Amino acid sequence: MYVIDASVYVADARPAEPHHAEAKALLTRLRADDSATHAPLILLAEVASAISRGTGRPALARRWVAALRLIPRLRFHPVDETLAQAATDLAGDYQLRGCDAIYVALAERLDAVLVTLDGQQRERIPAHVVARTPAEELAALSGETSPDS
Repeated sequence: MYVIDASVYVADARPAEPHHAEAKALLTRLRADDSATHAPLILLAEVASAISRGTGRPALARRWVAALRLIPRLRFHPVDETLAQAATDLAGDYQLRGCDAIYVALAERLDAVLVTLDGQQRERIPAHVVARTPAEELAALSGETSPDS
């Protein structure tokens, strides 16, 4: 089970992104494997913002968000009081940015692997939360590394 950060979906959407190939390869693999993926609802606004601001094309951002909503095994989670409090605690305890803390709290709640391209987010999370880049997760799925690395 995975929680996928907005950074991965943005890299998938924008071929000029440095980690585009790995993000696309991992998302394609997870869909082919019918893997359960999760994200907080804020993902939609984060992706829309990044694509619109990065390309100057609001219509393209809306199309990407619409496509995200159609991914069969991608489940969106509202930021309810419980998730918000967990994120608040993580943000304070680990000096995470607010939205980053929401993804970490969701991964912690679901005992899921957090997949992100955000280096600061990965560096600051609690030790019991597993976080990997798309390239690291592809390697783990291929048996090239241990699942906890």
